[in-house]
Amino acid sequence: MSETLARVVRVEGESAWVEVEAPTSCGACGGRGCGSSSVFGQLFRVRPASYPVHNAIAAQVGDSVIVAVAEGELLRSALRGYGVPLLALLLGALVGSTLAGELGSIVGALLGLALGAVTIRRVAAVRPSIVRHGSAEDFSCSTNQAR
Repeated sequence: MSETLARVVRVEGESAWVEVEAPTSCGACGGRGCGSSSVFGQLFRVRPASYPVHNAIAAQVGDSVIVAVAEGELLRSALRGYGVPLLALLLGALVGSTLAGELGSIVGALLGLALGAVTIRRVAAVRPSIVRHGSAEDFSCSTNQAR
């Protein structure tokens, strides 16, 4: 399983919204990244994104947790997210070219891309799950994987 450290920021039923935490690299910046204590780091710091995950352990707001996704699921999701629209675009261009030449190819490619995008939106994605409570000490800075 691929795992990462996160903090629960919101709980809704069986789902929890988490913000991924960077492992502490030097202690001075609290793991926010190099330069975060400088003027530019503070000016351009963006609030971390939060993601919904399955709350299998009933974690509460503020808990540090380990979030995991099944091995290989990241690759399958990337193939679905990029491969399906690309394949639909190419097939649409081929069909459009056969039916109406260059203009048909352009229209077919755009329609294929739109159909591919709609298709992947309807396919149920596998959501990561909280597997246990954790802390920064559970992680190595070099790999961001639980030991």
